[in-house]
Amino acid sequence: MSEIVNILGIVVADNDGIIKSVSQTNGSLPSGLIGTKWYDAFSIPVEEVHVEKERNPVVFRLRESENKLSVFPSYDKEGNIFGFHILVEKNCEGHKNMQFLNKVSCLGEIAPEIAHEINNPLAYVSGWLQIFLAETNDTDPKKKTYEILIGEFERIGNLTNSLLDFAKHASRPKKTFDVNQVIKDVITMVGYAMKNENVEIKGNFTFSKIGVHGESNGLKQVVLNVMQNAREAMKDGGTIYIRTNIIQDNLIQIQFRDTGCGMSQDQLSKAFSHSYTTRADSRGSGLGLSVCKSIIKEFGGTIDLESKRGGGTVVSIKLPKCSVE
Repeated sequence: MSEIVNILGIVVADNDGIIKSVSQTNGSLPSGLIGTKWYDAFSIPVEEVHVEKERNPVVFRLRESENKLSVFPSYDKEGNIFGFHILVEKNCEGHKNMQFLNKVSCLGEIAPEIAHEINNPLAYVSGWLQIFLAETNDTDPKKKTYEILIGEFERIGNLTNSLLDFAKHASRPKKTFDVNQVIKDVITMVGYAMKNENVEIKGNFTFSKIGVHGESNGLKQVVLNVMQNAREAMKDGGTIYIRTNIIQDNLIQIQFRDTGCGMSQDQLSKAFSHSYTTRADSRGSGLGLSVCKSIIKEFGGTIDLESKRGGGTVVSIKLPKCSVE
């Protein structure tokens, strides 16, 4: 339930949507509301108003004021709507999103120092292992152990560099890059953690390099967002299938399919909306898919969702293809 301090007022409208009374705090609602239709008063396009078809409250987020409108239909004994009660609240999501972005910004500031502190001892220990390996005979059982340890240190180093690169503030210049490599970089970043949560990642990539022109870190952010969403949808583990291929000769298709809980049609229709999230515990910023759509649009591409409750989710991204050496 919203805190009282966030409630701006309550508006009562009749069956035709005409406002009959307004109860507000400190004049926080526009004056002259009485006599106007509630959706006109709050600048909601009439084609988006389908409250009469719903048995539950319908929520609207106002673009200009960023406030939240909860519309409660009132029913008579025969089950017919005879009016509406509209709760107007401050939308705190914008503040939460700003806090989230500030945290990301702080991470970008401290990431280089963290990477430096990790890489220095890493290089020192790895150097000694290289020496031990060079001095070990092929028949020595320790040789295999040294090789495994060196490989693991290299993996940690690659992961650290990937995180550092992702946290940098400065955008990379636009250039042609290999889509498959970007996806594999993200898998390196999150694969180990997902494995510990019983989430398996299965990739089916084209054999040749497939290039797109743009800012590679942007696509990396999209891939990371999509994979994290899939991870959230599989609380008890599951599988993320990733596939890349060429379609229509000039388009690259990246497809993510998970075995998670899926989304209802209502959730699916709102998935790309600003500040919308399906996470009940509010751990998400609500920005993920909205930002993903904007980034993919900058590439000249599209992103689409298919999902049903209990049937997993498929995310399909299409990007214009470029040649890459």
